[in-house]
Amino acid sequence: MIAIDSSSLILMAKAGILDKVITSLKRKIIATTCVYSETTKTEAFDAQIIKKRVEEKAIEKKGIKNLKLFSKIKDDFNLGNGEAEAIVFCLENKAGLITDDKKAMNACRLLRISFTTAPTLLIRLYKRNLITKMEASMYLDKLEKFGRYSENILQNAKEELK
Repeated sequence: MIAIDSSSLILMAKAGILDKVITSLKRKIIATTCVYSETTKTEAFDAQIIKKRVEEKAIEKKGIKNLKLFSKIKDDFNLGNGEAEAIVFCLENKAGLITDDKKAMNACRLLRISFTTAPTLLIRLYKRNLITKMEASMYLDKLEKFGRYSENILQNAKEELK
């Protein structure tokens, strides 16, 4: 299983790649209780997609056990609730994390949690011939539009598509 944080879940839903990622991963995607709450609190299109995928059990919603650890991780790394809860879930379940949040990535590095990003997953879809080069470029443009990526991350992804 692999957890996902709020920013990545929203980004992938907005960009239109969430379903492709769900079907291509060999592991179950987990949205923690906070992540689910944060990503579905509006009636926006992306929130509706996320609600539907949880109802369909394509994404599983799970909680965490250690609330003290949650508070510590949140404070120590200055994370939002969704990111902190996703990281605690990973620690409790020896899971990886899908995140596009810089602070969460830094926490993962320090806590030795494997992680990946939406652009990395997009490139994997392309390299596994699950999407065309044109589709990958279109999705990357959408991630660039909706996300807050460094120029370096976007440039690396564009290089991978050449």
